[in-house]
Amino acid sequence: MTTEKDTRKPGWKAHSGVALISVAVGIVFLTGGETISIIAGTSLLGLGIYHFVVALRLRRDLNPPTDEKGRP
Repeated sequence: MTTEKDTRKPGWKAHSGVALISVAVGIVFLTGGETISIIAGTSLLGLGIYHFVVALRLRRDLNPPTDEKGRP
């Protein structure tokens, strides 16, 4: 059994980065005003929210909750 970190899946930092970029670009598209820009901006905001949720779940899995006595 090895103790190497599994690097095949992106971690919470990668998902957070993608989420921030998606939200930023989505906001830029929403300021365009044309129909296609509004659709693209809304889609990117949805993608950003999805990646934020995945990042939060991954972060929560790294720090499991403890009971009242401090045990996992």
